[in-house]
Amino acid sequence: MLSRPYITITCLITLIALIIGWELHSSKSDPETATPANRRAVVKRVKVKKPVLQLSQPVDWNRPINITCLETQLEFPLSFSPGDDYILIVNNLDRSPRHTKTIRLSIQETAGDQPENCYFENTQEPDSTPQASSLLNASIPYHSSDTGSLVNEPKSDAAPIESVRYFYLFVTEGDLSDKKQYTRLKARLIQQSPRVAIYLDDQQKPEELAAGLVNDLIAQLENQVLDKIEKECGPLRDVDGNGRFTIFLTPWLSKLQGGKTTINGFVRPSDFRDNVMEPFSNHCDMLYLNSALKPGPQLLDLLSHEVTHAAVSSIRTTGTHSLPDEEDWLNEGIAHLMEPGYTNRDYRISEFFRSPESYPLVVSDYYRAQLWRNHGCRGAVNLFLNWCNQLKSDSRFANRFTRHRLTGTAKIEHLTSTPFPELFRLWSLDLARQSQAYNTLNSTGNTPEPLIYCGRFVLAGPAIHDWNLSDQNHTSLKIASTASGFVRLKSKGQLPEKRMIKVQGFQSMQLTLLKIKPTSQQVSLEAEYAPSENSVDSSSQFVEVQLRCSHPINSKVEKICLEFNGAYLSQLARQPQKRDATALDDSDSIEQRSGLRLVLLNSETQQNKQVTEFNAFIPRTSFEGKTNMERLSWKAIVISEIQQRGVAQVEMAFPSSPPRRIAKTVLDAAK
Repeated sequence: MLSRPYITITCLITLIALIIGWELHSSKSDPETATPANRRAVVKRVKVKKPVLQLSQPVDWNRPINITCLETQLEFPLSFSPGDDYILIVNNLDRSPRHTKTIRLSIQETAGDQPENCYFENTQEPDSTPQASSLLNASIPYHSSDTGSLVNEPKSDAAPIESVRYFYLFVTEGDLSDKKQYTRLKARLIQQSPRVAIYLDDQQKPEELAAGLVNDLIAQLENQVLDKIEKECGPLRDVDGNGRFTIFLTPWLSKLQGGKTTINGFVRPSDFRDNVMEPFSNHCDMLYLNSALKPGPQLLDLLSHEVTHAAVSSIRTTGTHSLPDEEDWLNEGIAHLMEPGYTNRDYRISEFFRSPESYPLVVSDYYRAQLWRNHGCRGAVNLFLNWCNQLKSDSRFANRFTRHRLTGTAKIEHLTSTPFPELFRLWSLDLARQSQAYNTLNSTGNTPEPLIYCGRFVLAGPAIHDWNLSDQNHTSLKIASTASGFVRLKSKGQLPEKRMIKVQGFQSMQLTLLKIKPTSQQVSLEAEYAPSENSVDSSSQFVEVQLRCSHPINSKVEKICLEFNGAYLSQLARQPQKRDATALDDSDSIEQRSGLRLVLLNSETQQNKQVTEFNAFIPRTSFEGKTNMERLSWKAIVISEIQQRGVAQVEMAFPSSPPRRIAKTVLDAAK
């Protein structure tokens, strides 16, 4: 017989073994803590299951609503009370560049009471969100009284300034990793200051530069740009040890990609990395500038933008453990945020607003995604980062941004303490509200007037696609990756109060429903080509367009604006044409030899709205040289008696008849 102590010890050992076995089993079944070494393995081991959804809770239809769906096809009932419309916001959360998805909406013949494969909940919005008028503030505030060490302050042991240097430049359309695609350029030092050294491509002479360019470069860098960027973002790293930031002026920037591309300037992050060999790095803290530049405000915006790139590259290559290069969309976004003016972004914001569903936000590598210098993409990230900054405007956003060890959406999630899908939803919701603010004359004064004049361009907010359920039983919209599409659901009151909306979507879609109340203060614009434009035999020197603006009574059309659009249309070719419409009558017109001609046809009251009609004449010469032009946009600014403004916009395809010559050929003249 075993003794009692022995039995006790045996039981204790057995109990300990059971506990250890249970712990080992638990550790195998539970995912371990993710570390850089095991994160990938952990991700593979975790199985994703469909969420267990609770029954839909009562929602407030006057607030934004999330429509959560488990499948790509769903149905939901929608109530149309008199005077109510809805904006359906569709987010494509797929992050693969150039993966456009299509959503199809239709009216179901039989309306049910319960949604199928989806449920509703109100969107949880932050306590305070940016107002539409403040989203486009020029840049982060900077005060000249702020103190800080000088960027690249000369050191006693700094290396001597070389009078001649050689720089490698990528000039073709080939592979970035192919050495043969780079050319070696000789440059001479033409001027220096305590913190700046300017070199000029040896194939060009200093007297060929614009008068005052070199002096303006040094003055703006020394007195404004360098101090501001260091204060807000961080210092520049003196890579080559000469105590100065290098500017390389070259005409090559007017003929990149085999002569197809012209740019004003750029910073190459690899130049700041010592462990990258030539020609992929010049091992120098430097900025490439087009030698065709001219002094002025546009130069200040450009320098602020590019020096921000240099600061980001400096910070991410500092120390023994350098960080990966910043993803392109964030790198460009923070650089736009630091620009004091609009000369480098007004046309990009306008392009994004024209077609927000067409331009991806998240693009890690613009060049490889074939979206390099895409105006709409750049406009999107400019607005997005500005919005993120103003969520917490006192948090020194740029400083925290540039010093953050992460990049991509992980960085944004950490900076805003919000998962990216939800952050993207909130930003898209704000864009929809901006569109409403632009298209409405604010008679109550409860919300600030949005920013209408942005640099040289007129803004009308993000474009929204109308779906009138009384006239059409279906519609569709294509949406780029990490882009937002906006569809306004309208009814003329001819439909039953409740209808079932059927959605055929895609795996990565995110839906948000915003109820709006149209008012008599809204403005709208319609445009169509004159019947003569459908004739190929038209010989007119002008393309004729008929415009019809609907606006509140006791308001008038102040300006008509024409824009030539295209994601890659040059900045010069995009310049808008604006005409004052307040001084026109039935017999007057405003005409310029090479510009837009505008004629007032009629203005009358129709169904509690004022309707003003114009004929607009576009010189056919305006279409010449715009090979990358995609669409035409018309915008009408309406002003009330108390000086409040609203903007309406409409987009058009090209006229069916092509542009024609004004001058006659020799044979024509001989007839």
